Parts: sequence; structure tokens; C-alpha cells
Amino acid sequence: MKKILAIVMALAMVFAAATVLAEENTFTFRNGVTFGLNMDQVMDMETGAYEIENEHTRGRVTFYELEYEHTTVDDKPADLTYLFVGNELVAIRVDLEEYAATFDQVKAALTEKYGESAPVDLAKLGNGIYAVDDDGRLEGRAEAIISGNVMIIIEADEEDVNVIYIDLNAAYINA
Repeated sequence: MKKILAIVMALAMVFAAATVLAEENTFTFRNGVTFGLNMDQVMDMETGAYEIENEHTRGRVTFYELEYEHTTVDDKPADLTYLFVGNELVAIRVDLEEYAATFDQVKAALTEKYGESAPVDLAKLGNGIYAVDDDGRLEGRAEAIISGNVMIIIEADEEDVNVIYIDLNAAYINA
């Protein structure tokens, strides 16, 4: 009986530790939004006017998009797009065109918060490239930060800087 009790206690401690680690590795965006939520849950957490794109195929992936234009992210003007595959949030795109920040300014702020950046590893990104770029080609200047289960892409083209948060655990990445 004591052995069974000891085994049960050990298993309980393992599950408790796994739960704590999972909570620590959960990426939380503004207003409590996390990956895996459905569109209705995100709309309940967000504020402001939005537009829904029901099906927007990018490369081999069909996304459903929830767009918030002329909003703010970290007190900076931005357009915000939540990308869903099926009805699961898998990526978040922040367009900083209205903020007029440079790539280096955005990179400095994000590396301070999430860690060092490096060249984008397309092998890890998989089909997530279509959350970054419609045609699956990463053009312009781009670097990535991996923080837990999230790849944060800082991407600049001739027009603006974008930041894309991609859930690396989402099934569509390797589909």
C-alpha cells in the first residue's frame, strides 16, 4: 500500500511540474489572447471594429483571418491580423506601417523582451511561411526569435516592418 501511495504521489508531482512548465511556455498576446483559441474567443477578448475574411488561401494553407485595423500593439499604431486554420488561432500578424519604426528598432525591442534573434530557419517554419508571406517567399530583411513554442519573425520590406508570431506546435506547420 505504501508503494502504491508513493507511486501516486510521484505521478502527481510529475503532472504538477508538467502543468507549471506548460503554463510558463504559453505565449500570451495582448488582452490574454493565446494560440489555440477559436475566433469567437479572440473576438470576446479584443476590442474595436473588426473584419472577418472567411477563406484566404495562401500557398497550401487556407487561413481564416480576423483583422483589426488602426489599433495599437504595445501602444504603437498597427494593423493586427489573427490567422486561424480551421477555427484555431495559429499565427498573429502585426503590421507596423503606421508606426514608421525601423527594422532595428523593432528588433531591439523584441530581443529585449524575448531573447536574441537569428536568421529565419525555414525548416522550423514549414507551412508557417504562408502566415509570413502570401506566396511562401520570404523577401526583404528578416530575422526570427524562438521563444518557447513561438517563432517571432521580424520582417521588413520597402514599405514597413511586420512582426509575425507563429505557433510552432500548430498542426498546419508540418501538414
